[in-house]
Amino acid sequence: MVITQETTVKNILDSYPEAVGIFAKHGVDVPLECDESILDTELAICDSMCHIDDLDELMRDLQDLVNAETH
Repeated sequence: MVITQETTVKNILDSYPEAVGIFAKHGVDVPLECDESILDTELAICDSMCHIDDLDELMRDLQDLVNAETH
């Protein structure tokens, strides 16, 4: 999986449930803050809805997780 601004939170969490910790590291408590409508939203849109401090850094950390899981 390649993490892009168009990747949805749900797509990431369905494939990598442990990504919840990465979202938390970036200030987003997914289980508490994200309802179904947010889970189906692309990362670029979540950026403004979920007070993500640095979307690029979040995407890098998520991609690192994906790369680690696939190697």
